[in-house]
Amino acid sequence: MRQELLIRHWAARDSFEALTALLHRAYAPLAAQGMAVAAATQGAETTRRRAAEGQCWVAESEGTIVGTVTVCGPYDTASAHWAVGVPWFRDRDTAHFHQLAVDADWRRQGLGRRLIAACETWAQRQGYKRMVLDVAEAAHALRALYRRCGYADVAQVQWEGQDHRSIVMLKALDRSPLREQLQTMARYNLWATRRLCAAVDALSEADYRRDAGLHFRSVHGTLNHLLVGEHELWFRRFVEGASPQVALDAEIEPGRLRLRERLLEGALAWLPLIEVWSEERLRGTLQYRSMSGREHQLPFATTLLHVFNHGTHHRGQISAALTALRRPAPEIDLVYMLQEEAGQG
Repeated sequence: MRQELLIRHWAARDSFEALTALLHRAYAPLAAQGMAVAAATQGAETTRRRAAEGQCWVAESEGTIVGTVTVCGPYDTASAHWAVGVPWFRDRDTAHFHQLAVDADWRRQGLGRRLIAACETWAQRQGYKRMVLDVAEAAHALRALYRRCGYADVAQVQWEGQDHRSIVMLKALDRSPLREQLQTMARYNLWATRRLCAAVDALSEADYRRDAGLHFRSVHGTLNHLLVGEHELWFRRFVEGASPQVALDAEIEPGRLRLRERLLEGALAWLPLIEVWSEERLRGTLQYRSMSGREHQLPFATTLLHVFNHGTHHRGQISAALTALRRPAPEIDLVYMLQEEAGQG
C-alpha cells in the first residue's frame, strides 16, 4: 500500500536530474507522436531555470518525486520577448503554470488536479485574478484535464521554433457560484453535443435526412435548428449585441460534415466568453429585439442558461428519433458528465 502522498515546495535536497527524468517520462507520449515538446528532451539546467521562474511544487511518495508543476506571475517582455504577442502571459493580474508532470503510476488518481489546485491557491494568495497555461493542440488528454479543472480555450499560438500549434487556456480565479454554474452548463452543452454528434455519425444518409416526425422533421433539420437558435441568434445577441432575423427552420448548413463542425465550434465558443465576461455583466441584463421586432430585456445569466436548456431539449428529440430508428442513443444526462469529470465514468 502506498504511503500518503505529500505535495510540498521544491527543496534544496531535491534533484533536478530526477525532476527532468520525470518530465521526460510524462511527455514521452507526445514526443512519440512526432511533436517537438521541450519537456520531453530538455536538460536539467533548463528544468532548473524554468522551476526558478516561480514556485515549484513536487508530489512525493516514499521518498520519490512522482509529480511536479511550477507556477509564476506574468513575464517581463524585456526578458521574455516571446510574450509580446501573447497578452495573457504578461497581464499583471494573470499567473500561469508550466512543467506539469505526473508519473504514469499516479495518473487518473487526481494528482494532476491537486497540483493545479496548489498553483491556483498560490496565485490567489498573491492577488492574481486569473490563471493561464499553454498546451500542445494535439495533447488531447492534457487539454481534457484542464477543461475538467475549469480552463477554457482563449487563443491559438505558434511558438517560435515549435513544429506544432499550442492552445492558450484561461481560468478566472475569482469565480462566483454564478460563473461556476454557467461554465458547468457550457461544458455540458459541448460534451452532450459531442456525444450526440458521434451517435448521429452512425446514421445512413437516408435515415439522417428522412422525416422522423420531429418538429423540424429530420435529424438534419433539427441539427440545423440548433445551429440557427444557439449560434445564429443567441450567440450574436450575447456577443455582438445584434438582433438577427433568420427563420427557425432555415437550412443554413446543408452539408452534413460542415454542420457537425459548426455545432461543435459554436458550443466550444461559449467557454472562453464566460471566463472573461465581468461579474457585472453576468449579473446584468441582455437587450435584444425578437423576430417579431419586439424589444426585450432579460436577465443575462438566466437567458444564457435558457440557451443551454434549449440545446438539451432538441438533443432529447434527436435521441428519441435514434431510438425509433433502432439506433443506439447516447447517454447525455448531466450526471454522466459529472461522473466522467470526477473520474467515476
